[in-house]
Amino acid sequence: MAVSPHLDDAALSASAALGEGDATIVTVFTALPAPDRPASWWDRLTSATSSLERQRERLAEDAEAVRLLSARALHLDEPEALYRDGDPDLGRAVERLTEVLAGAGQIWLPSAIGGHRDHTFARDAGLRAAAAAGHREVILYADFPYVIAYGWPSWVSGRPAHAYLDAAFWLADQLAFSGLDAQSLTPVVTRLSSEQRAMKTAVIAAYRSQAAALRLSRHDLDADPAKLDFELAWHMPLAVGSGGATASAGLAPADGQPRAPNGL
Repeated sequence: MAVSPHLDDAALSASAALGEGDATIVTVFTALPAPDRPASWWDRLTSATSSLERQRERLAEDAEAVRLLSARALHLDEPEALYRDGDPDLGRAVERLTEVLAGAGQIWLPSAIGGHRDHTFARDAGLRAAAAAGHREVILYADFPYVIAYGWPSWVSGRPAHAYLDAAFWLADQLAFSGLDAQSLTPVVTRLSSEQRAMKTAVIAAYRSQAAALRLSRHDLDADPAKLDFELAWHMPLAVGSGGATASAGLAPADGQPRAPNGL
């Protein structure tokens, strides 16, 4: 069972695992914006003139991607940051997710790379819910394509690092500033097979309204096929105390705000 902040995040980030079958994608922020709400800056960037119509289109795109993955979809219908004023109710989200995640054999959550407030909210709500449901471990997926803002780190790709660009440092910095304790996380690197690459390509194409802005259009993928070489995740333990599992293990106090590159 994978928790996705928006209509595409989990499918884009963990298509290999989700495509193995018997997966459910629980998307937190799926609510339709008010008809009179002006188009958001992101929707305008993707050439939409109505956020309401774009969100309806994105729901249809997500249904297509979920079908490709032979998965199931569950929507919590919270409004995303671009369509709301203020913060969502964390307690309500935790309560709903606790019920949903109780029977899951494996739980995948966003790691919040890139620092988007909705990704951080979904991760933290998922951690609390997983702990409340009695789970002792979750898997954090590396939010794609934000994780490759500077390319795959050399420890993922196995290739020498660029002489003047340290992608590994940037990724470690992202984990630290999102409040994660990297020392407690066990990375899992999946090199995509030709079949998995084909599936991921099809899933990306399903999210047609978002692909170009995410630099995942067919042109982008043809120009840099290494974008689809890997998927990255981390095993994260949940601490167990006298009151049962808690979400504290793997979390460290952040000493600043996550730093995302321009455009993320």
